[in-house]
Amino acid sequence: MPRGNNHNWLLLSAEIRSFFMKLKSTKREELKKLKAKLPKSKITIFTTFSRAGEKGLSVAQMSELKRALRAMDAELLVTKKTLIDIALKELKSEADVYGMEGSVGLVLGGGDSYAVSKKLYEFSRKNKALQFFGAIFENNFLGKEGFLEMAQMPSKEVLIGRLLGMLTYPMRGLAVALSEVAKKKEATV
Repeated sequence: MPRGNNHNWLLLSAEIRSFFMKLKSTKREELKKLKAKLPKSKITIFTTFSRAGEKGLSVAQMSELKRALRAMDAELLVTKKTLIDIALKELKSEADVYGMEGSVGLVLGGGDSYAVSKKLYEFSRKNKALQFFGAIFENNFLGKEGFLEMAQMPSKEVLIGRLLGMLTYPMRGLAVALSEVAKKKEATV
């Protein structure tokens, strides 16, 4: 502490305390928002967009991702691991945020969980910096592999089309067989 000019040191000390108090109140607000949003989310996807020594997503890429998610009733949140951990403990989640390397982003999906997963996966294929740690879906933690399996599933429309195809296939086969039998009978008559 400098001698002789205690007044300046006290003013500086007060400014530093004020700065850290603002940070603490900001963290409280972020935690409050996170605690409010997490339980409402149908799917919570843990991502990383920046790791030590690697090039992360650019501002333009982050903006593009946020726009795409917003259109699907989802959002990307970036906050401290400590705050995420506190909020997850309240939900009794098995997710280990501290085991996730690099910056952690949360994608909170309020709409179709499969569509959000698929969109995020497609974005990650074009932007290699976006990687996944897993997801919380229906109150269960899915590891990276489980999430990727979910994200790579065909869309609802494709699955319905396949189901209809499987249901109509026997009828079409029977119709073709009956048609062939009728042609043979006509040929013999």
